[in-house]
Amino acid sequence: MKTTKVSIIGMGKLGTSMAVAMAKRGCQVIGVDINPEAIRKINAGESPVEETGLQDLLTQFGRKITATADVAEAVLKSDVTFVVVATPSQADGAFSNHQVLPAVDRIGRALRHKKGYPIVVITCTVMPGTTDTIIRSLLEKRSGKKCGRGFGLVYNPEFIALGSVIRDFLNPDFVLMGTRERKTQKWMEAFYGRICENKAPVQTLTPLEAEIGKISLNCFCTMKITFANMIAEVAEALPGVDAAQINRAIGLDTRIGQRYLAPGLGFGGPCFPRDNVAFRVFAERLKITAFLPEAVHTSNRRQAARVVNRVRAILPKGGRVAVLGLSYKPFTPVIEESQALQVARQLAETQGFRVAVYDPQALDAARKVLPKAVAFAPSSAACLAGADLVILATPWPEFKTLSPTLLEKTMRHPVMIDCWRCWSPKMGRGKVRYWATGLGK
Repeated sequence: MKTTKVSIIGMGKLGTSMAVAMAKRGCQVIGVDINPEAIRKINAGESPVEETGLQDLLTQFGRKITATADVAEAVLKSDVTFVVVATPSQADGAFSNHQVLPAVDRIGRALRHKKGYPIVVITCTVMPGTTDTIIRSLLEKRSGKKCGRGFGLVYNPEFIALGSVIRDFLNPDFVLMGTRERKTQKWMEAFYGRICENKAPVQTLTPLEAEIGKISLNCFCTMKITFANMIAEVAEALPGVDAAQINRAIGLDTRIGQRYLAPGLGFGGPCFPRDNVAFRVFAERLKITAFLPEAVHTSNRRQAARVVNRVRAILPKGGRVAVLGLSYKPFTPVIEESQALQVARQLAETQGFRVAVYDPQALDAARKVLPKAVAFAPSSAACLAGADLVILATPWPEFKTLSPTLLEKTMRHPVMIDCWRCWSPKMGRGKVRYWATGLGK
């Protein structure tokens, strides 16, 4: 392929990460955003968002990336346009198109003046049935062209995780596409053959099938997480039973597999929780009751309360609790739907405990939502100082190196609750009392 010119509408964590990844693989990229500060930073070689490896790649390949607020300019100067704007959940749980449709409208107007066979790629998560109906019709109306003749259209979601977006984008397990046009399919297959470092397989479905596939894949992952936590809760009621060992064993069966089959605090973040709800809403619109997503959602909501109840059983009211970790997962400052944040909030707001918190990246975001009574520590050691109990709520690597000696020296009563099995049960020797998710005593 010749040097591909790509435009990306929406320069958030995914859009900016895609831009630097594509630039690394030889593309010229034009990013579009409505935020003037994001545009300024990108054009100055500065990352507008925090994501692992992003700034390094932007420094190295930033000469291949420009940013603008002009959608038409970006479309007219590119071969393919990716739409990566936000699709927040509405009150009923369905994904909103209020940012998608204005972007598509502007793209369609630009296509009216575009020669050749440009391709429009919908990457943001949308409700099943959106791409091949609402978006296709709007593009045809605004461009005056027929889809499949004057332009191509494809639904192409990404399966990435915050904290590893660039790595996941360049090395996916597979690439999912939904299109009805053979010409579009062949072009996109060649494009990803160049972009993917691992030569990932491409699976092409209809747009509707791909849209269902996107949210159903995430629903299946959360189902495995919830299953592991169910086993954990059972194990905790039985002396000497370790849920981690059980899950490790059954995960050896190829029908089950190891990934996501591990007990923990529960899932959070901007994708997993809302995709479960959206799948249920989609099923309800078809007059189908989706029992599994509903059960998974309900079970996941209980996980923070399970930890809080464990604290209540161990520590009297007024005790000091250190919460290590606030982001929904390591390597990101995102606290959206964070179970760790919920634990800290519940302990401080409704249970009467004195709470200190520390997180390597999420303190600024957490200050905006946690009660004023919560103490924000500058380090894990400062967070532990004088505490009666510590909760490892997010498995940041730096927390795994904490030693029993440090806990004994800094804490008033060294009691540990390990929500992610980061520490060994051997930590419970000497003066340290140790409890972990899925470990029966």
